[in-house]
Amino acid sequence: MLQTMRRVFTRQELRYPANWLSLFRLVLVAPTVNFLLRPDGERKALLVIAVGMATDAVDGPLARSRGEVSELGKILDPIADKLTLDSVAVAMSVRHHLPWWITYLLLGRDAAIVTGTALIFRESSQVVASNYAGKATTVSLTGALLLYMLDVQPWGRRLLNFTLLPLAISLVEYGRRYWRWLRGQGLEGR
Repeated sequence: MLQTMRRVFTRQELRYPANWLSLFRLVLVAPTVNFLLRPDGERKALLVIAVGMATDAVDGPLARSRGEVSELGKILDPIADKLTLDSVAVAMSVRHHLPWWITYLLLGRDAAIVTGTALIFRESSQVVASNYAGKATTVSLTGALLLYMLDVQPWGRRLLNFTLLPLAISLVEYGRRYWRWLRGQGLEGR
């Protein structure tokens, strides 16, 4: 897999500011979880999450405006999203009464997506790009988690229930992509 990564990614991609923003989001996971697990840490966690959301909003447009859309960025950005949301969901289930079933559902979906994506990458050096349902899941789940953190009910529960729709759609869409790839039809089908 390391040789595949060397073939697909260039050293130049490590210099792109958008990729650094995605890496920075990965670094923000630890302090976010640390603050969420502390009794008085919600405000600090909100601040760190806001910084992460700002970098997430900027990295894609920055890469496109500079002509620096990269295979590395296509992997780093969704990994940063998944690691952040999964970690926040676990911490919030532990301390903030987020239902464990949504955390388990999210972890299962993300494990399936990451496993399938890694398999395709290992076998074909193809990067599976994010889909719109996945992006909608990220946005709605972020909103629901923030509402839960701020204890804004019943809106947090309502948005969380709404999040199930794009979450399910994204899982089905990724499943279709993987199935087409396994059948030799490529990621987009024929």
